[in-house]
Amino acid sequence: MKKDKLFFQIIKKIFEGHHKELRILILCETILTAISYAIVSGYQMFSNGHSSEYFMQEDGISKSFLSAGTILLFCGIILIITVLISYLGKRIPEYVFLQRMGISKKDLKTMVLYEAAISYLVSIIAGFFVGKILTEGLKILMVRALHINFKLGRVAFFTYPSICILILFIYGLSFLLVRELQSDFLIITNMNETARIEKLEGKFRVPKIMIGIILCIYSVYAYSKIYHYESAYLIIAFFAGLYLSLRNIFSIFLERIKHKKQKKYYKNLLMNHRFYYRMNTVSRYILFFSLMSFLSCFYFGIQFIGTINAEKAESLYPYDFMCIADKSDDKLFEKIKEKYHATLIEYPMVRVANADKTEHLEGRGEIIIQGQQIGISESTYYKLKKAVDPSYKKKSLNLDKAGKRIYVVHQQDRATKAQPVDWYYNKKTPTLHIGLPCEHCDYADHETTYEKKIVAGEEISSLTGCYSTPKCENLIVFSDEYFKKAQNEWKDTEVLTGFKLSRYKAMYGDDGEPYIVEGPTKLVFIQTDKKYIDQIDKELESKEEKHKYIGNYDSTVKFHYSSKTAITDMKTERAVKSMICVYIIVTLSMLNWIMLYAMNEMEKKEKAECEKFLISMGMDRKERKKMNKREWYIYWIVPTIILIISSVLFMRDTMIARMYPNDIRKICELQEAAVIAVWIVINGIYFWIMNRKARRRIENYDK
Repeated sequence: MKKDKLFFQIIKKIFEGHHKELRILILCETILTAISYAIVSGYQMFSNGHSSEYFMQEDGISKSFLSAGTILLFCGIILIITVLISYLGKRIPEYVFLQRMGISKKDLKTMVLYEAAISYLVSIIAGFFVGKILTEGLKILMVRALHINFKLGRVAFFTYPSICILILFIYGLSFLLVRELQSDFLIITNMNETARIEKLEGKFRVPKIMIGIILCIYSVYAYSKIYHYESAYLIIAFFAGLYLSLRNIFSIFLERIKHKKQKKYYKNLLMNHRFYYRMNTVSRYILFFSLMSFLSCFYFGIQFIGTINAEKAESLYPYDFMCIADKSDDKLFEKIKEKYHATLIEYPMVRVANADKTEHLEGRGEIIIQGQQIGISESTYYKLKKAVDPSYKKKSLNLDKAGKRIYVVHQQDRATKAQPVDWYYNKKTPTLHIGLPCEHCDYADHETTYEKKIVAGEEISSLTGCYSTPKCENLIVFSDEYFKKAQNEWKDTEVLTGFKLSRYKAMYGDDGEPYIVEGPTKLVFIQTDKKYIDQIDKELESKEEKHKYIGNYDSTVKFHYSSKTAITDMKTERAVKSMICVYIIVTLSMLNWIMLYAMNEMEKKEKAECEKFLISMGMDRKERKKMNKREWYIYWIVPTIILIISSVLFMRDTMIARMYPNDIRKICELQEAAVIAVWIVINGIYFWIMNRKARRRIENYDK
């Protein structure tokens, strides 16, 4: 019992000795827990208030919550890893000291487990508390400030244990990564943490530089292509390439000075020692601050700017209703026309299925969900275009009679990211099928009716209305000659397998009866007086069940679409998206500043020891102050330069991919420049305050 009491007294003393470092670690874990809880609970709350199953698709509000959560978790993991490296840099020498004093490995492991468990439990409790506050704040902003009046769902009980497991997993993953990174430090056998030396040299530096440059160039080039859908992976690749190239270029440069220009090396050693012997630490901090700046100012900044500069929702819906109809609906339309004095406009169409409508890669056993688009003729395209833009002048779309070349109209607003019409592997050449989706088709079959098409041209606009999701109900334009052929394709196609009838009979013989369905044949637009809209909606809804051609394949693809509902959904989505972007920008800014504070706290002892050494070497106060400023402001100057250059490059790419007109492009560029300028100034002020505080503390350390 006495032994246990003494053991816990030692643990208590160690905690008291390192309470500031532990406090920073707990703070970072708390932030990660709070962010995770706020994102998941927000997703669950708002899923109850959005229309139909649209919320649960890969677009809209749910996508905003999930993509935001992914980015924040990624940044949180980087934050914890970086802080954990610094924290263990302080603690490992003490563990070594305790071992030399005779403590057993078992007791040392117990001590480390207690330390980890206490920090984990405190951060989980505090994280849920802070996360609850963040969620309530988000709820107030969404419901009251934005006047979005809808019922919020409850946070499920499983959210709490799920987040606990997630944080434990991240905590364990971070610790494992830190153990891998220990090879960069010579700290295991050093009693004094300040004796740590990081290797300047590295293996395969020239190949790493080449790989880094290639990654940067490819990322910038690929981001401008619509079929790369503004992928976050390209952003990650760009910064990975930037880290590989710059870190190794500077190491070669510094090593050359060290070995070939020794006079210059020794002359500036006191001023530059941190860059020679803390190269990895400096590089990682610069990478973190650069990434935080870019995500805050550009990645989420451009989403916010795109949303506030988007078209008015009402202007995207030229008709009150759009119906994907067939011949059996003629009586209903006649009834609506006579009873409600509605104007009906009809155009011929065919259903076009694309191989994959989801962004993610399906796992083993997971079914690929196919998209459903609207196939029209070139003549119909010109009529639709003229209807929304009377000044439009007819121009060739460069389509062919064989139907290999198509023209795509992506029906979405400016707030939506650029994206391809099909997500199956090579997104540059969409895999399309004339007819309804074939549930049992094999895309790898060389005789499949799913064929690669060449995109002869494309535009982003709304000719019929931005219904369903941005991944469905887009317009696929064929030449007039091929469209006539496409209208009869259903007669010779088995709808479940996608086989031609001759092949189906050859494979199944008399045992199988081919299932043939024509599908929708015409686009019907309805315009009426506002007082009849709800009544017509009910009439059309009553026919919805009869238009489930092959069961309920995709609940977002319907027989009829109401512009009134779609406009409400779009306004809700934009409001939520704007708030989430602002919320994330503020959160990332706080993460950036917390990292700066953590870095300052973790290095204060080392800085104080360095200050004493420089005084003993005869360096005057002015030179020491200049050296500290240089070491400190490099974390502001270099990320700022990277932010400006990367934002210019990716801003250009985004404008090209989203096909913004020149006037809107100029507005967005000016607003983005303003966001970056404000960020640089605010960040600079914070750096200045922290520098003054750190400098004052270093000078008063001995006192």
